[in-house]
Amino acid sequence: MFTYQNWDYFCSEVKKNNLKTFTARDVINNKSNNFIIIKHDVETNVAKALELAKIENKYGINTTYYVQSYLLTKENLPKLSEIQKLGHELTYHYDVLDSNNGDWEEADREFNETLNLFKENDFIVETVCPHGNPIMERKGWSSNKDFFRNPKINDKYSFITDIVVDVKDFGEEVRYISDAGYGYKLIADISNNDRDTTKKDEEIKDLKAIIHLLKEKDRIILSTHPHRWGNSEIKAKFKKLFFFSLRAIVRFLTKNRFLNKIIGKFYYLAKKYDQSRNKRYPK
Repeated sequence: MFTYQNWDYFCSEVKKNNLKTFTARDVINNKSNNFIIIKHDVETNVAKALELAKIENKYGINTTYYVQSYLLTKENLPKLSEIQKLGHELTYHYDVLDSNNGDWEEADREFNETLNLFKENDFIVETVCPHGNPIMERKGWSSNKDFFRNPKINDKYSFITDIVVDVKDFGEEVRYISDAGYGYKLIADISNNDRDTTKKDEEIKDLKAIIHLLKEKDRIILSTHPHRWGNSEIKAKFKKLFFFSLRAIVRFLTKNRFLNKIIGKFYYLAKKYDQSRNKRYPK
């Protein structure tokens, strides 16, 4: 279950078993052959991300936090800086193709603008991670992953490694575990699962099973979403139930082509609204 108590247990087991964790940036720069990367996709609620960062720091664990651009606000910046001061990598969780409705020029402009904001606030961007959105209706692009698949973009930002698109840069046979869908899964092909849905992911029972896998395998990336975590197990169960109920409703609605288009447009417009309402601040 997604409680801080369970994450504390997980981190204590990582330490007890002498499982060395690295930030994504450290693995890229040091070309480590064997590693465990723990990454967090921060899409809402920076305070929850900070709670996880404090637990990890208690056990001497360094992880990577990928933060969406609209969260770089005056209110959040002190918390984000604290995460970095605890020894973690603080970098960019981009969704520029979706947020600009597939407009490549605007996507590139937003990406570059956000890079400057990270730099102005002393956050080093050497690795990035794309945001996924299963309900977005797309024409002309598969997902945000297409941004770094583009040779021109990849060349322009050659100093940046996309932890998903360029996963092979971390070595062959990297295992990618995600908590997407309020459960743990070994993702079959993280780089291409937006284009090829035929490969099946493998369910992982719980954090104990993940610890067992970490002890057996040489190269693993574990991805979580901090907004799912909290103090209460009851609230965690309720949030999981709400998530599955909402997902079922959305899946039903998106069977209708017209409603699917409306829902996709709503995501894109809501993202633009959030970015304008939550003004981002340079240092």
